[in-house]
Amino acid sequence: MRFQIKFRLEGKRQVLPLNYQYPLSSWIYKVLEKGDADLSGFLHREGYRLENGKTFKLFTFSQLRFPNRTFKIIPRSDRMELWSRNAWLTVAFQLPQPAEKFVMGLFRDQRVIIGDRISQVTMEVGSVEAVKEPEIKSETVKIRCLSPVVVTENQPGQKYETYLSPSDDHYAGLFFHNLLDKHKILSDEFAGLDPFAGSGELKFECLTRNPKGKMQIIKAFTPEEVKVRGYLFDFALTAPAALIRTGLNSGFGAMNAMGFGCGEVIM
Repeated sequence: MRFQIKFRLEGKRQVLPLNYQYPLSSWIYKVLEKGDADLSGFLHREGYRLENGKTFKLFTFSQLRFPNRTFKIIPRSDRMELWSRNAWLTVAFQLPQPAEKFVMGLFRDQRVIIGDRISQVTMEVGSVEAVKEPEIKSETVKIRCLSPVVVTENQPGQKYETYLSPSDDHYAGLFFHNLLDKHKILSDEFAGLDPFAGSGELKFECLTRNPKGKMQIIKAFTPEEVKVRGYLFDFALTAPAALIRTGLNSGFGAMNAMGFGCGEVIM
């Protein structure tokens, strides 16, 4: 299920930190908790669990979007200046269809303050609208990133994971490995597919010449602060239709519930 939240911004000028994805994720959890504490608690603490202990939250959301020429990045800062009165956000969940109206209803008439201890933006939800599921007619689709895709690799001798660019050799295999793990929670129909085989059944092609890297700081100004790098780009994805839908509804790559890996079909 996918839906779009349209916001009304208060005031003529506001300043938003560029690292707003974690506060936005926290707001989504709070809204869910008010309506269904069991659902929120399940997503926040556990998520969907595989036999190997790996867990996925199976939801994602886009970056905030604003009308053209209604915002600008403040030079030499981690802030953007807004004078827009409107913003919108795409949210996707891998949930049963009967839950769609219930979850959408939780977000109606909400008010949210997004930001950090330095600056915040106040918004009210104006409307919540269902987004029609894309009709996937073939096994190859073109997808545009609505938020950065995060793919990581554990390299020998390194303490921390390495954030990969779509141009890295192992990117496609790790991208599909993550996607197959998510789908395994729902069904084992693709258990025989090898994400690293490089076969025609699973194919990833970056369509953007110079993918744009974007750094986000999670839990900024706290001892738990973490820097995460993802990439924004268009890509062609060849895979079974059910696997593509899993990526569209739960996110591509890692850290989806923090607002990474949201995409939309463009052709």
